[in-house]
Amino acid sequence: MKSKKLGIMGGTFDPVHLGHLQTAKFIYEHLGLEKIIFVPAFIAPHKVGLEFAPAADRYRMTELATKPYPYFEVTDIELQRSGVSYTYDTVMELKARYPEYELYFIIGADAVPMLNTWHRIRELLAEVTFIAADRPGYGQTIDKVCEFFGEPAKNKIILLDTPEVDISSTGIRERVRRGLSIKGLVPESVEKYILEEHLYQS
Repeated sequence: MKSKKLGIMGGTFDPVHLGHLQTAKFIYEHLGLEKIIFVPAFIAPHKVGLEFAPAADRYRMTELATKPYPYFEVTDIELQRSGVSYTYDTVMELKARYPEYELYFIIGADAVPMLNTWHRIRELLAEVTFIAADRPGYGQTIDKVCEFFGEPAKNKIILLDTPEVDISSTGIRERVRRGLSIKGLVPESVEKYILEEHLYQS
């Protein structure tokens, strides 16, 4: 019986912000996880063709943001693999690295309605439990998604009422472009990195 729980938080992290960290910390404490691994995507499947900061910069910002938290780690597993970053491939690799852990994959509730489009989603549901960080109005949507996937999904997609944090990476990038302050939206180390590396300014 696996007793240790490992959280996985994937994303483009363009840039990583305090909302990501607060949500992860809440889930870590609420579920009694051993740790949470942040997985910056090389190219997220739903963002193919979009422009974002170089993978090395997004990885470095995620490292800086998570450094103060001993129970957070960052992996470059998707950067090393390059190409489109499929969650299924990442989960199978992490499962091989951490065979004694139960895996919990953290997503925003707004991503749940799109799960049926994910690569090898039914196999993925057999390997991980999805923890959906709640967004207002998504409870019924998640019920419908669980109906779509059938009985197994009912215990595999869990809606967790996380504190609402109104911060978005899109909004942060826009503020940097307009020369506005991003204090209080990202950790100070990330703010310093963005300014020093001139990210999001063009």
